[in-house]
Amino acid sequence: MKKVLFLIISVLFFASTVFSQQPKDSTLVIAKGQEAELAYNKGLEYYSQNKYDSAIVKFTEAIKIKPDFAKAYFNRGSVRMEMKDYDGAVDDFTKAIELDPTLAKAYFSRGYAYVRGGKYMEGLKDLQTAVELGYKEANAFYYMGMAQFELGNYEAAEEAYTKAIEIKPDYDYAYNDRASTRRMLKKYEEALEDYNKAIDLNPNLPFYFDNRGTLKRIMKDYDGAIKDYSEAIRLDSTYYISWNNRGRARFLKGDYEGALQDFQKAVEIKPDYAIAYNNMGAALFKLKKYQEAIKAYDKAIELDPNYGYAYANRGNARELVKDFKGACEDWKKAVELGVKEAQSFLESCNSK
Repeated sequence: MKKVLFLIISVLFFASTVFSQQPKDSTLVIAKGQEAELAYNKGLEYYSQNKYDSAIVKFTEAIKIKPDFAKAYFNRGSVRMEMKDYDGAVDDFTKAIELDPTLAKAYFSRGYAYVRGGKYMEGLKDLQTAVELGYKEANAFYYMGMAQFELGNYEAAEEAYTKAIEIKPDYDYAYNDRASTRRMLKKYEEALEDYNKAIDLNPNLPFYFDNRGTLKRIMKDYDGAIKDYSEAIRLDSTYYISWNNRGRARFLKGDYEGALQDFQKAVEIKPDYAIAYNNMGAALFKLKKYQEAIKAYDKAIELDPNYGYAYANRGNARELVKDFKGACEDWKKAVELGVKEAQSFLESCNSK
């Protein structure tokens, strides 16, 4: 029998999934008798109370009365950020910048909105402009690091996170994200130090432990990885990513029953988690439960019809139940989807 290809996938959280909160502007304009300023101040009051819809109404009212009210646009943009309306926020920050090109905080906020919306080049440019105009808070460099990371510029990301840490030495998010950047640069020992520091500063975030666990898994410290994933699960029992990742570590350690239980828990929490179904199939395959493995791969493919690894793995299982035609069809599909490792199996089909 040809050597079986196992393509089992874990989820790597290279960068933190939680962003720090957009700072709220608390500047009050005292201008008795002026309707625009009164509406603006009322908008700030609602904003501070997290009454975002009401704040939008009041800032809009202020803008209608006074169309060149830069700070009203800025604060309405900030409210829209809280409401995850990133495009609307960008529009408001852009208007604030048009009215006051020296407003460094507006460049920062627009850059922040771009990053949150996945427009990393635009965000990076605005954040750099904000710094040039005098906004040199740690979070400006933190989001620069995030943008550089997402653009694949890992050295630049590491430099930006380091600057954020220099400004704010207790910035746990920056330590976590610099660690993930250093992991990408294969600076594993330095990455481990950063994850340790992030956890020391804030031991209550499960994804910090999950990230450190993944680093330990890469370093083949499977027991250490399992311990970290277990702590992440203790902090949040619904954290399906850590259930999957702990299963991954147990699989690599050879504990296929334990791995299977973790993958099953992951899909119990998140029924549309294709990765965990693929991993479940790999564990079942190792346990020689080939028909059950095929069913798990079927589910992964049902959830993600372009899941090349699941096709490759299902092909392996089908071969062992003597469904050679099905196996060859799966390997062909896997190759079409970019799984180069399946090419050698497909060649054996073509030689028949």
